[in-house]
Amino acid sequence: MPPEVRRGFVIFAGLVVVAAVIWAARVEHTPPAEFAFQNGTDPSTIDPHRATGQPEGRIIFELFEGLLRMLPEGDPDPETGLQPMTPQPAMAETYDISGDGKTYTFHLRDGIFWTDGTPVTAHDFAWSWMRMLHPATACEYAYLINEVALAEPFNKSIVEVGDRVEVELWDRPGESPGGEASLQHFPRGTMKYGTLRNIVKPDEPKIAKDASEEKREEITQDWRERWIYEVDVVELESDGSFAADSTATLQRYSVSPDIAQSDDGIQQAHWVLVDFQHFGGAQAIDDKTFVVRLNNSVPYFLNLVAWYPSFPVQKNCVETYGSPMWTKTENIVTNGPFKLQFRRLRDRIRAEKNPDYWNAKNVSFKTVDFVSLESQNTALNMYETGQLHWIYQLPTSVMEDLEVRDDYHSAPKLSVYFYKLNNDVPPLDDIRVRQAISMAIDRKQIVQQVTKGGEQPAYSVVPPGIAGYKGAEGLKENVQRAQQLLAEAGFPQGRGFPKISLLYNTSERHRPVAEVLQQQLQNNLNIKVEIKNMEWGSFVETVQQEKYEMARYGWVGDYPDPNTFLDLWVSDNPQSNTNWSNPEYDGLLKSASGELDPAKRMELLRQAETILATELPIIPIYFYTSAEMAKTNIVGFAPSALDLHPLSVLRFRTDDSQPAKD
Repeated sequence: MPPEVRRGFVIFAGLVVVAAVIWAARVEHTPPAEFAFQNGTDPSTIDPHRATGQPEGRIIFELFEGLLRMLPEGDPDPETGLQPMTPQPAMAETYDISGDGKTYTFHLRDGIFWTDGTPVTAHDFAWSWMRMLHPATACEYAYLINEVALAEPFNKSIVEVGDRVEVELWDRPGESPGGEASLQHFPRGTMKYGTLRNIVKPDEPKIAKDASEEKREEITQDWRERWIYEVDVVELESDGSFAADSTATLQRYSVSPDIAQSDDGIQQAHWVLVDFQHFGGAQAIDDKTFVVRLNNSVPYFLNLVAWYPSFPVQKNCVETYGSPMWTKTENIVTNGPFKLQFRRLRDRIRAEKNPDYWNAKNVSFKTVDFVSLESQNTALNMYETGQLHWIYQLPTSVMEDLEVRDDYHSAPKLSVYFYKLNNDVPPLDDIRVRQAISMAIDRKQIVQQVTKGGEQPAYSVVPPGIAGYKGAEGLKENVQRAQQLLAEAGFPQGRGFPKISLLYNTSERHRPVAEVLQQQLQNNLNIKVEIKNMEWGSFVETVQQEKYEMARYGWVGDYPDPNTFLDLWVSDNPQSNTNWSNPEYDGLLKSASGELDPAKRMELLRQAETILATELPIIPIYFYTSAEMAKTNIVGFAPSALDLHPLSVLRFRTDDSQPAKD
């Protein structure tokens, strides 16, 4: 190392020591956990049906467990270093798949318990999948299991005459007719079941042609709330089954309090939904058998079952404490390899080994800390001093020195870094503007001079490395063509183009990328960009409410298939937030979901990606590679394409059980 670099490294190290001391002084002294790692931003929730981010996911994967769990299989690839991960038996000991691939039968193992000592049963999964899909839960991952029978209409509140339906009356605990709604959706009010015979609808409102999309939705929603549902209601037996000789009684319901109060013959209801509980595709046959029926075969369905939104939550806990209070340390009940010990905001979540976990004998760590830490410099110093055992965000200023060390890990990831564009905000609603912005960006400069972690420039959204798939080419950098497109859109040489804001969540990694992009758009298109940062929770809320123009995002594949990157952008997907819609794109994704021929399916997905890479509701920037540091005495740690590192399979070497301190 040249003397100048050595002196710079010493100065850098001194600064991060000071930063680490300041960081540590913010919290009271806590005895160290056996294993601790950098978990990025403070998690916004640990509810499996409300979480969306990686920091939340890492915690949920350890506190909860699904029918299956993503675990290592075999040795890391000798060329890429990637550890193969597959869905493997967890709460379910075995499963059967029908010949047509549409029915999955999961057989739960014996000796599985919640942390309050009660057994985990198939009924917990049936209730949890219902909660995940219920529109009141607003789970952004609900679309993942749309192929489950009746899942999509249940989640989207779609009912038609002739449907078997459920009606939730306006009588949740604390509610009165015409009064305020309970903020808690579970426990639900009195449930009625039957067949929808008619929907009485007032005249459909006429909406002005120049009305905004928001106004259109408001008017349509007001109209739908005034519908009256006529249902042939049947009574249930004490065990919840339908009585064979039950006589149906026609009853009328409306979700509008005004309608219900104006007619004694109409009962106020919270919801009128398809009856997913009794007729949907997720049924508990008995305590040990959970059966899932699909509309179409889904080749990656087992991966979805092993993904955390499909994990169970305990009904009694949720209904007793409500959301989000049920996730507090003193209330939460879980079923994973670890259980929650304490949570300290903006510091850490500590979990301890769950002694009642069915595979506890193979869980090594007694305690683990998920440390809320975004500073790359502080994280590196804490790693070097033995306070952290694994970090995944490394300072680019010392990357060259870290890359040659034995504890450095790098490999390709199924992950993409991109910017969302709000297609409802002029002039970003013009495809020529979006294409101009994309073609004016020099991605090679970003990955070579800013990120410096081996990332690959991205011009489409699906990362390379998925077997059998060749992605779309996308639009490469072409400043001259970008300037022409901007002129065609009415902004020659950028004249008259409004200043646009670029939003990112607070991170040392995101700001320099945004600054380079800001400079490139100024130099190449004369477009002025204002950079804004927000902490993670506020950032997510702002984007979800679509109160942004450009917003930084990243996506790690939930499973190794192009669909995980493409179905984000279908119309009405709650994770899109771009206000972009393309019927042809939607149709290609739908056709692919029902295509049994693998080659034809991949071609349909490639056609869809080509549309996305041409219309550009999002602008891909680069494909991630992992750049991590992990102590050399950790057994079982290796990079994975899905960026999964299950803590339950990690351990320290038995001949050197204490964490290494370099």
